[in-house]
Amino acid sequence: MDFTLPPLSQQSFTRWFNKKLPRNDNKDERVVYPGVKLQCTTKSRDIRSQVNSENVFITHIKDTNTFNHKVLGSNNVFIQLPKRLYSHCFRNINIHSIPDNNRIKVRLTESTAVVLPFIPDDFVAQKRSKRHSTSRHRIRKESKRPKLEHKTDNTIYTGWVSHIMSPATELGADGAIDSFSLFLYIKNTIKQQEDSLDMSVPNPFAGAKNIDEILESPNKQQILTHVVQFIHHYGKHFL
Repeated sequence: MDFTLPPLSQQSFTRWFNKKLPRNDNKDERVVYPGVKLQCTTKSRDIRSQVNSENVFITHIKDTNTFNHKVLGSNNVFIQLPKRLYSHCFRNINIHSIPDNNRIKVRLTESTAVVLPFIPDDFVAQKRSKRHSTSRHRIRKESKRPKLEHKTDNTIYTGWVSHIMSPATELGADGAIDSFSLFLYIKNTIKQQEDSLDMSVPNPFAGAKNIDEILESPNKQQILTHVVQFIHHYGKHFL
């Protein structure tokens, strides 16, 4: 089964995946399927002619397990995808093709797979309401058709995994070494140290019992700064 949105680009995935959206409340809403920024603002009256399926961002609020479909304008403002544009961005969707609970597992990279809405949940409700408004004869006729069942756990679309590299295999900022090569070196070095009977690794923060004591030592403070810089560029996905 194909997913309903176009394949991701490497640039879009790197730029937006798992990024937190600004909100006026304390809810943690993050991008789980990136889209492409619009060429117009979200206030444009001509947004219909500018928006397409590739512009749709899927976001997730973990606390409420809520998915949203949004678009990002050239003014850097996210808004909900207007319901009037559902059919424009999600075309030729047959209600019988929608998986159970409207969820499908999509593998984005070699190591990243996410469960996403097949189409917006509100769009499912629209389609079901429209279906029930048809004639009784048509409803009876459709009810005799065998239903297509798609279990979420067994439905996974992997059609574009080869197009997206794992973040670990990308070059770092400023043309720096990629995290895959760096962590491979660190892993091998630690293993060599652990296997060696005559080698010990000094603790750079030995003697400092809290952050204040680290910051009071110029040498330890500099080491901590390097650690923070390293985590920022290479280790955020472990936090």
